[in-house]
Amino acid sequence: MNNIQLYFAIGIPVFAIIMNAIGSSIQINSINGRFTSLEARFTSLESNMNSRFTGLESRFDTLTGKVVEIDNRLTRVETLLERH
Repeated sequence: MNNIQLYFAIGIPVFAIIMNAIGSSIQINSINGRFTSLEARFTSLESNMNSRFTGLESRFDTLTGKVVEIDNRLTRVETLLERH
C-alpha cells in the first residue's frame, strides 16, 4: 500500500463524516427557523385572541349595564303601580 492509497482509505471516510455533520447542522438550523416562525405565528394569534376577548368583555359589561338599567326601571314602574 502506498501513501496515496492510505490517504484515500482514511480521507474519504473522514470527508463523508464531515459532510454528514455539515448537512445535519444545516437541517437542524432549518428546523429551528421553522419553529421560530411557528412560535411567532402563535404569539400573533394569542395577541389577536386576547384583543378579541377584551372587546367581548367590554360588550358584555355594556350589556349587563343595560339589563340592570331595565331592571331598575321596571322596579320603579312596579312601585308606582303598587301605590295606585
